[in-house]
Amino acid sequence: MTLTSTPTPLSTSGFDRVRDYIANLPDPAAWDGPSLLARRDSWELALTPEQAELLSSLVEQATEKYGLWSNPETPIEAWREITAPLAEFFERAEASLEGGTGIALLRNLPVRRDNAHIECNENLLWLIGTRLGQPVNQMGGGTLLARLQDLRGGHRGRDVRPENTNEPLKHHTDGSDLLMLMCVRQATEGGNSFISSSVRTVQEIARRHPELLAPLLEDHFAFDRNEEQPAGDDPYYLTKLCTIVADKISVRYSREMIETAQHAPGAPQLTERQRRLLDVFDEIAAEGGAEIDFRSGDMMIVNNYSVLHARSTFSDPEEVTERRLLVRLWLAMSNGRPLPFDFDRGVNHDPAGRGGVPYKNPA
Repeated sequence: MTLTSTPTPLSTSGFDRVRDYIANLPDPAAWDGPSLLARRDSWELALTPEQAELLSSLVEQATEKYGLWSNPETPIEAWREITAPLAEFFERAEASLEGGTGIALLRNLPVRRDNAHIECNENLLWLIGTRLGQPVNQMGGGTLLARLQDLRGGHRGRDVRPENTNEPLKHHTDGSDLLMLMCVRQATEGGNSFISSSVRTVQEIARRHPELLAPLLEDHFAFDRNEEQPAGDDPYYLTKLCTIVADKISVRYSREMIETAQHAPGAPQLTERQRRLLDVFDEIAAEGGAEIDFRSGDMMIVNNYSVLHARSTFSDPEEVTERRLLVRLWLAMSNGRPLPFDFDRGVNHDPAGRGGVPYKNPA
């Protein structure tokens, strides 16, 4: 899909065809809040008590056999095989994530709230993650599985990730095929997830603001690398916000990373038209979303190419062991959609699994 510039006049037949093509692409991931909730039985998947008990025993079996998820001697395939008795349940989640709404909300997972069992919870997340794909690196220093908690630091610099605060997060995508967030403990108040279809957002831009399709599809935007780049690399990377391959709209978006990259040395500055696009994108994404309650034992999985996620601010108890705690994986899907080689970070065909953050000190 190529738009080198905005045609003049706008009503030229070629541009009309591009606009109409995008606006009318059939995609089950193009939903608004009410239509998503009307299809809740396709993406909200609750384990039965018997399934939850079985999954708990599978985690115990994996832990006894392989130890911790981080054991480098245990291949991904070995973890994957252990979940075979629940293959049908996870196949439903996979179908929703690619080819469906782009989201799967798993309920009633056998999570343990106590910090003493954090490694058991991480093995649970790892077990489910390896069933759905290949975990990829989340941070420059090397992190395949992350714990997310408000660290209550007094100073937030460019090297402090926003997910480790209690601040609200705007609609954005993460740098992988799939995002997996499992809730160990919910916040005292707030901290719910807000999701919105980026496919719908792009289609609404085509319908309402076709003059913004050129920057959406063709311009490269600087994204902040949060001081995680390898030595000698730029502190930002360049990517388009949207690509269309095989009739699938795929988006990579983070207003915060774009704005903070404006302060990175050498980063190209946003034009007036690009800022207008970002404002419109944010406005449409916010109007078409849905709020998802997030409690202990829940896991939210989203396809980062078709679904944006956000978070409300939250409050926590003073006691650290009672504070909101999530564990997170980024995954490369085994049946992931085709993408251009240079989309997002340009590492989408890494043999270890596309997507993720390049290591600052590669081995």
